[in-house]
Amino acid sequence: MARQMGVDRTESNDGVMLVGLATWPFELDGIGLDGQVFEIGGSVMRNRIRPEIRAGGLSAAGFKDNRTLIHAILYPNPIGVQAEWNWGTGPEFVPATGRIEERPIDGGYVQLMGKVDHSPIGPFYPFARWQYYRGGFKAAVNAPRLETEELELGFEFQLDPALEITTTYGWAKRKEADERRLGQAEGQILRIQAQWNY
Repeated sequence: MARQMGVDRTESNDGVMLVGLATWPFELDGIGLDGQVFEIGGSVMRNRIRPEIRAGGLSAAGFKDNRTLIHAILYPNPIGVQAEWNWGTGPEFVPATGRIEERPIDGGYVQLMGKVDHSPIGPFYPFARWQYYRGGFKAAVNAPRLETEELELGFEFQLDPALEITTTYGWAKRKEADERRLGQAEGQILRIQAQWNY
């Protein structure tokens, strides 16, 4: 059985997604990094999905959507590093055959971050993040191949314990998320986000 995946869609069958996660955080006080916490872990996901197709509806066939992921975090105190990478198999439209096929996926990110507890604007967290992905975009019509690489610099700060502001500036290279177009987009991105915590 294959699970239906996509935005704003209900389950269309009785397929079961299997997910396992293990993570282990531990303090690094014993090696002289008092108050520093390091966490390592991994997860596995096994699933079958039926992507939405350009002709309308869902593909008749189900495709593997299997992933293995590892992660590591050195929590900022005052400097930290976070990384996550996943490998697997998923649906991807292949222009040479004109069909969706099971193809490899590969991607993740590495982030360097800091923690500044006291400043005139309150606590803030500067960061730099590099992201990479190669594989099918299962949530898009026909599961087109994505090739994405981004570098982002930014900071998050708290004006109030309930209000977080995040500002980033980044450089991106992306393949069109549509199998009918072969374009490659390149450009800069400015993002400002406000989050109210209640």
